[in-house]
Amino acid sequence: MHHRDEALAIASRQGDRGSYSTLVRVHLRRVFAICLGYLGQPADAEDAAQEVFLRGYQKIGTLGDTARFKAWIDQIARNHCLDLLRRRERRSEAPLSESPEAHHTPSTDRDLELSRALARLPEKHRLPLILYYFEDKDTGALAREMGLSQGGACTRLFRARVQLRRLLEEEGKSHE
Repeated sequence: MHHRDEALAIASRQGDRGSYSTLVRVHLRRVFAICLGYLGQPADAEDAAQEVFLRGYQKIGTLGDTARFKAWIDQIARNHCLDLLRRRERRSEAPLSESPEAHHTPSTDRDLELSRALARLPEKHRLPLILYYFEDKDTGALAREMGLSQGGACTRLFRARVQLRRLLEEEGKSHE
Protein backbone atom coordinates (compact mmCIF):
# COMPACT_ATOMS: atom_id res chain seq x y z
CA MET A 1 0.00 0.00 0.00
CA HIS A 2 2.94 2.35 0.58
CA HIS A 3 3.69 2.48 -3.15
CA ARG A 4 0.10 3.37 -4.00
CA ASP A 5 0.01 6.01 -1.25
CA GLU A 6 3.28 7.42 -2.50
CA ALA A 7 2.04 7.74 -6.09
CA LEU A 8 -1.23 9.30 -4.93
CA ALA A 9 0.56 11.72 -2.60
CA ILE A 10 2.91 12.81 -5.37
CA ALA A 11 -0.02 13.39 -7.71
CA SER A 12 -1.86 15.28 -4.93
CA ARG A 13 1.14 17.55 -4.38
CA GLN A 14 0.97 18.35 -8.10
CA GLY A 15 -2.66 19.45 -7.74
CA ASP A 16 -4.54 16.25 -8.63
CA ARG A 17 -7.65 16.44 -6.42
CA GLY A 18 -8.83 13.00 -7.53
CA SER A 19 -5.68 11.44 -6.11
CA TYR A 20 -6.23 13.14 -2.79
CA SER A 21 -9.85 11.95 -2.78
CA THR A 22 -8.56 8.41 -3.22
CA LEU A 23 -6.19 8.88 -0.27
CA VAL A 24 -9.14 10.07 1.82
CA ARG A 25 -11.21 7.01 0.89
CA VAL A 26 -8.31 4.65 1.70
CA HIS A 27 -7.52 6.21 5.07
CA LEU A 28 -10.87 7.59 6.26
CA ARG A 29 -11.94 4.65 8.44
CA ARG A 30 -8.62 4.55 10.31
CA VAL A 31 -8.48 8.35 10.79
CA PHE A 32 -12.08 8.30 12.04
CA ALA A 33 -11.11 5.55 14.51
CA ILE A 34 -8.16 7.58 15.76
CA CYS A 35 -10.42 10.59 16.28
CA LEU A 36 -13.06 8.45 17.99
CA GLY A 37 -10.39 7.06 20.28
CA TYR A 38 -9.46 10.53 21.45
CA LEU A 39 -12.83 12.29 21.39
CA GLY A 40 -15.20 9.49 22.34
CA GLN A 41 -18.22 10.68 20.37
CA PRO A 42 -18.88 9.55 16.79
CA ALA A 43 -20.22 12.94 15.68
CA ASP A 44 -17.15 14.70 17.08
CA ALA A 45 -14.86 12.13 15.47
CA GLU A 46 -16.60 12.58 12.12
CA ASP A 47 -16.13 16.35 12.26
CA ALA A 48 -12.52 15.97 13.36
CA ALA A 49 -11.72 13.48 10.60
CA GLN A 50 -13.10 15.89 7.99
CA GLU A 51 -10.96 18.68 9.42
CA VAL A 52 -7.89 16.38 9.44
CA PHE A 53 -8.26 15.62 5.74
CA LEU A 54 -8.88 19.29 4.93
CA ARG A 55 -5.67 20.21 6.77
CA GLY A 56 -3.87 17.38 5.03
CA TYR A 57 -4.99 18.70 1.65
CA GLN A 58 -3.87 22.22 2.54
CA LYS A 59 -0.48 20.98 3.79
CA ILE A 60 0.24 18.17 1.29
CA GLY A 61 3.07 20.29 -0.12
CA THR A 62 4.89 20.05 3.23
CA LEU A 63 4.90 16.25 3.20
CA GLY A 64 8.59 15.43 2.78
CA ASP A 65 8.50 11.67 2.27
CA THR A 66 5.43 10.90 0.19
CA ALA A 67 5.75 7.20 1.05
CA ARG A 68 4.89 8.11 4.66
CA PHE A 69 1.47 9.62 3.95
CA LYS A 70 -0.26 7.23 6.39
CA ALA A 71 2.00 8.16 9.32
CA TRP A 72 1.76 11.83 8.38
CA ILE A 73 -2.06 11.98 8.22
CA ASP A 74 -2.31 9.91 11.43
CA GLN A 75 -0.09 12.44 13.20
CA ILE A 76 -2.25 15.30 11.95
CA ALA A 77 -5.27 13.45 13.37
CA ARG A 78 -3.65 12.92 16.76
CA ASN A 79 -2.48 16.53 16.98
CA HIS A 80 -5.87 17.89 15.93
CA CYS A 81 -7.70 15.76 18.50
CA LEU A 82 -5.29 16.75 21.26
CA ASP A 83 -5.84 20.42 20.34
CA LEU A 84 -9.61 19.91 20.55
CA LEU A 85 -9.29 18.22 23.93
CA ARG A 86 -7.08 21.05 25.25
CA ARG A 87 -9.62 23.63 24.08
CA ARG A 88 -12.43 21.67 25.74
CA GLU A 89 -10.47 21.51 28.96
CA ARG A 90 -9.72 25.23 28.92
CA ARG A 91 -13.38 26.03 28.35
CA SER A 92 -14.54 23.31 30.76
CA GLU A 93 -17.27 22.56 28.30
CA ALA A 94 -19.35 19.47 27.82
CA PRO A 95 -18.53 17.14 24.91
CA LEU A 96 -19.15 18.73 21.52
CA SER A 97 -22.13 16.46 20.98
CA GLU A 98 -24.46 15.10 23.59
CA SER A 99 -25.99 12.54 21.28
CA PRO A 100 -23.55 10.09 19.67
CA GLU A 101 -26.03 9.32 16.93
CA ALA A 102 -27.03 12.91 16.19
CA HIS A 103 -24.98 13.29 13.02
CA HIS A 104 -23.58 9.81 12.55
CA THR A 105 -25.02 7.37 10.09
CA PRO A 106 -23.19 4.10 10.63
CA SER A 107 -23.21 1.57 7.86
CA THR A 108 -24.72 -1.12 10.07
CA ASP A 109 -26.39 -1.57 13.44
CA ARG A 110 -23.24 -3.39 14.50
CA ASP A 111 -21.14 -0.28 13.69
CA LEU A 112 -23.51 1.80 15.81
CA GLU A 113 -23.25 -0.66 18.70
CA LEU A 114 -19.46 -0.61 18.45
CA SER A 115 -19.38 3.21 18.30
CA ARG A 116 -21.63 3.46 21.36
CA ALA A 117 -19.58 0.92 23.29
CA LEU A 118 -16.27 2.59 22.38
CA ALA A 119 -17.66 5.99 23.38
CA ARG A 120 -18.63 4.59 26.80
CA LEU A 121 -15.15 3.25 27.50
CA PRO A 122 -12.84 5.39 29.58
CA GLU A 123 -9.99 6.84 27.49
CA LYS A 124 -7.43 4.58 29.17
CA HIS A 125 -9.26 1.60 27.64
CA ARG A 126 -10.54 3.21 24.44
CA LEU A 127 -7.15 4.43 23.24
CA PRO A 128 -5.30 1.07 23.31
CA LEU A 129 -8.11 -0.55 21.31
CA ILE A 130 -8.00 2.20 18.71
CA LEU A 131 -4.21 2.10 18.43
CA TYR A 132 -4.05 -1.69 18.24
CA TYR A 133 -7.01 -2.45 15.97
CA PHE A 134 -7.38 0.65 13.81
CA GLU A 135 -3.83 2.01 13.66
CA ASP A 136 -2.26 -1.46 13.47
CA LYS A 137 0.15 -0.72 16.31
CA ASP A 138 1.81 -3.72 17.94
CA THR A 139 2.01 -3.96 21.72
CA GLY A 140 5.53 -2.49 21.71
CA ALA A 141 4.37 0.62 19.85
CA LEU A 142 1.28 0.74 22.05
CA ALA A 143 3.50 0.70 25.15
CA ARG A 144 5.68 3.52 23.81
CA GLU A 145 2.73 5.72 22.84
CA MET A 146 0.98 5.21 26.17
CA GLY A 147 4.10 5.41 28.32
CA LEU A 148 3.70 1.86 29.65
CA SER A 149 5.86 -1.24 29.80
CA GLN A 150 5.03 -3.83 27.16
CA GLY A 151 3.47 -6.02 29.85
CA GLY A 152 1.44 -3.05 31.04
CA ALA A 153 0.27 -2.38 27.49
CA CYS A 154 -0.78 -6.02 27.08
CA THR A 155 -2.68 -5.90 30.37
CA ARG A 156 -4.38 -2.63 29.42
CA LEU A 157 -5.36 -4.06 26.03
CA PHE A 158 -6.73 -7.23 27.64
CA ARG A 159 -8.79 -5.25 30.16
CA ALA A 160 -10.04 -2.95 27.40
CA ARG A 161 -11.21 -5.96 25.36
CA VAL A 162 -13.01 -7.42 28.38
CA GLN A 163 -14.73 -4.12 29.11
CA LEU A 164 -15.66 -3.59 25.45
CA ARG A 165 -17.10 -7.12 25.23
CA ARG A 166 -19.19 -6.47 28.36
CA LEU A 167 -20.49 -3.18 26.93
CA LEU A 168 -21.33 -4.82 23.60
CA GLU A 169 -23.22 -7.58 25.39
CA GLU A 170 -25.18 -4.98 27.36
CA GLU A 171 -25.88 -3.08 24.15
CA GLY A 172 -27.12 -6.28 22.48
CA LYS A 173 -29.39 -7.15 25.39
CA SER A 174 -30.92 -3.66 25.46
CA HIS A 175 -32.07 -4.15 21.85
CA GLU A 176 -33.74 -7.53 22.36
